[in-house]
Amino acid sequence: MSKIGIEAATVGTGRSYWHRNAAAPPPGNDRESSARETGATDRDAPPRADIVIVGGGLAGLSTALRIMERQPDADVVILDAHFPGYGASGRNGGLMSPLAAPAWLVTAASNPDHAWGLKAINARTAAAAEWARAMAPDAEVQPAELALEATGRLTDCGLREVARGVDAAGISYDLAAGRKRGDVAAMHIAAHSVHPYKLVAGLAGAATGAGVRIVSNAAVSRIDDEGAAGARIHLAGGSVIQARSVVVATNAYTPSLQLAKAPRAKAVYNYMLATAPIDPDRLEAAIGPKGFVVELNYAYAFWRIHEGRIVYGGLERLKPVPDDRDLFVPVKVARALERHLAATLGTEAELPQITDHWGGKYHVTATDLPVIRREPGSAIVLNVGYGGEGVALTMALAPLAAALALGKAPPEAELGRLASIIAETRVPVAGMARFVARVAADVVKSTIRGRPSRPAHQH
Repeated sequence: MSKIGIEAATVGTGRSYWHRNAAAPPPGNDRESSARETGATDRDAPPRADIVIVGGGLAGLSTALRIMERQPDADVVILDAHFPGYGASGRNGGLMSPLAAPAWLVTAASNPDHAWGLKAINARTAAAAEWARAMAPDAEVQPAELALEATGRLTDCGLREVARGVDAAGISYDLAAGRKRGDVAAMHIAAHSVHPYKLVAGLAGAATGAGVRIVSNAAVSRIDDEGAAGARIHLAGGSVIQARSVVVATNAYTPSLQLAKAPRAKAVYNYMLATAPIDPDRLEAAIGPKGFVVELNYAYAFWRIHEGRIVYGGLERLKPVPDDRDLFVPVKVARALERHLAATLGTEAELPQITDHWGGKYHVTATDLPVIRREPGSAIVLNVGYGGEGVALTMALAPLAAALALGKAPPEAELGRLASIIAETRVPVAGMARFVARVAADVVKSTIRGRPSRPAHQH
């Protein structure tokens, strides 16, 4: 498709709402203007470093900070193809999910390790929120209630099965009548929300203050793994960096690297929009909750309020628009997302003004758990595949990636156990079959009997 055709087929400004709200650099595909704004190019990359981290998002920055906490004299360099926070870290909804290992929700009731892991990640996510608040005071890290809302009988039964896994993990929640339908359930659970781009910018500032060198506009084309001798990082501009070890924290952009062994993960595309500020009374009447809401429908729509605006997302796709325009949204997708927003608000005629559309890709594995590993004898640490829970998991598990980069043991035995459970988790085929069977049976029973509205209760 020609460039004119692409322009006609997509909408957006080349930035997310979060980028624009916090004055991020120009769109990443405008390399010259971006270099002028950030004052850095790949020519600024040093020829040597102890540890090179490829990717300046939440995974890369959190890992760098944890490395400096354990070894303050480490020589750490972060390379980003655009600027820190250009990718998924600056485009998401800003939720630190309290249930950041969804694959274990269907197996926790029968697998003690998965129940323990859910609880451990929940606790580590809460601790990571406090850490983020300290590292990035302006990032709007604050408590928020997550509401998982069923939208029909099938998702109601599914949500009640999910509750069994949460019960097994010993995580507190409320199960109450839904916001729009009293005959289906909504799960309410304590969480944290953030301003995604301000969080990245804050972590970047903290990393720089700790002695980490960050080089923007430094796209990496190839990494040569030389084992005990380290690794050679080849930049698109022709520069080469020799490092003792390399952390690949590129997530959805990992396929652009030439790696001897690529991680088993794929890029999934998600789309979002933001409205203009809405009258508070109308907002209260239409939306109600002030936290973060996930609607359990086929679009898996999610939304939150920020500065009086609705920030709304959903509609995952595997087929992208061209990579150098991955912030933009196909017009058909934008219109479908607007229709979902109208359904959420309960009106077609009074859809608020939409000020921002943006797209983004994220990296997901078959288990929805990240790939954090270093092969024996390798100089490369993989720290990728964070899926839709990356805001929480990148920071909660950064000490593990940092330990691998330094060639040290995890700082806590519990973290080592968690890493082992993550590495050993496979697609829960049997667990999913049992989950689906229980949901199907519950749907049949509730259809025959009808499910009365249930009172709110706590677990």
